[in-house]
Amino acid sequence: MKHNTMYVDEMIPQVLDILETYGYSKRTLWMNMYGEFSRIKSFYQRQGTLVYDPEITEACVREATEQYREGRIQRSFYNTVRKAASRLNEYYHTGTLEWSCNKRNTKYTLCDEFNRLLDAFLHSRDFHKNTKWDFAWAVRRYLYFFEQMGFRRMADVTMKHVRQFIVAAAPEMTDGSLHNLLCYIRQFHIFLQENGEAAPDCIELLSYPIPRKARIKGYITDDELVRIMAQINTKTAMGKRDAAIISLGATTGLRAVDIVHLRLGDIDWRKGEVRISQSKTSESLSLPLVHETGELIKDYILNARPASAYGEIFLRARAPICPLADGVPVGDMFAQYVKKAGIERKPYDGKTFHGLRRHLAKNLIVSGVPVTTIAQILGHQSMESVKQYLSLDGQNLKECALDFSAIPLAREGVVM
Repeated sequence: MKHNTMYVDEMIPQVLDILETYGYSKRTLWMNMYGEFSRIKSFYQRQGTLVYDPEITEACVREATEQYREGRIQRSFYNTVRKAASRLNEYYHTGTLEWSCNKRNTKYTLCDEFNRLLDAFLHSRDFHKNTKWDFAWAVRRYLYFFEQMGFRRMADVTMKHVRQFIVAAAPEMTDGSLHNLLCYIRQFHIFLQENGEAAPDCIELLSYPIPRKARIKGYITDDELVRIMAQINTKTAMGKRDAAIISLGATTGLRAVDIVHLRLGDIDWRKGEVRISQSKTSESLSLPLVHETGELIKDYILNARPASAYGEIFLRARAPICPLADGVPVGDMFAQYVKKAGIERKPYDGKTFHGLRRHLAKNLIVSGVPVTTIAQILGHQSMESVKQYLSLDGQNLKECALDFSAIPLAREGVVM
């Protein structure tokens, strides 16, 4: 595609004007963001040109990357340079900007050869969107371990080094996480083998089974939910949104990612139903919308939701005004309210947003709702997935246990 000549010093104010339409204040744009773009402009001036060229911008990013690795600039400043470069490139190629929330940059930065292998692996198959980044994280961590040992090619890595990686990773991970990590890396080595890439043949080593411990997962109790909701200031726009999201999670069991993707047309107000297509399974699901939750959602939509052309119900409360990127912000938001409520946290205690899903399941079980119905409400395709919730009903399980009152006892054969 042929581009008209564009000058970086002219592009910067045009990009800032577009960002203003996303809700950024002029003060934020010109007092903060302008400096981020000026770094790139200064780099162009040092190259003796102001004519925009994506390759020059990429060279600027590489310079910042080296400075970051050498500790001459902070990570936050490095990230702002990359973001500014990305926005200039997007404007150069498209003439506009589509705002998106980038995922947190990884700390496992790789050399060019390892990046090539990772990119080739991720493009070698049609990964499910929910697992692609899990694979990327696992392989990136794996390759970074070898890079820190001084390797720049998989051909130089041996079985001994792979074992060292496993030994180093094991103490930092749960059995389940380690099992998944090795599964992802095994698939990476299968890819290397099928494509003739030189690497140690460690598929058998990575196939070694790691037994998972059956952990009883915790949940948010009724009392804790009351305390959490009490921390929300529903007089503010953000509070109205957060109260609606948490109530929706507690009364429907919807995952955070499905709540952020919920659109205005997904609620049938006359029937009192929420209709979605689950992100995890792509299965359609219809759930009842209880009155209290419906009122909170209506209050947010009518009195707090920013004016926007977006169809998603829940939007960011601050600029840029747009839908939430994924379920991560919801989890972070919930964690803040849990902390304010004075709820003590422990590893794997279930006091997370997903704990609201188990909160609903536990209440349904105690109420005597059939397991098959609970599976339908939570959108589980397998009954095996529902069995995890049975362990939450500790009191009723105790009542099911047999005592010894009906078992006759005899003294014969007792060794004194």
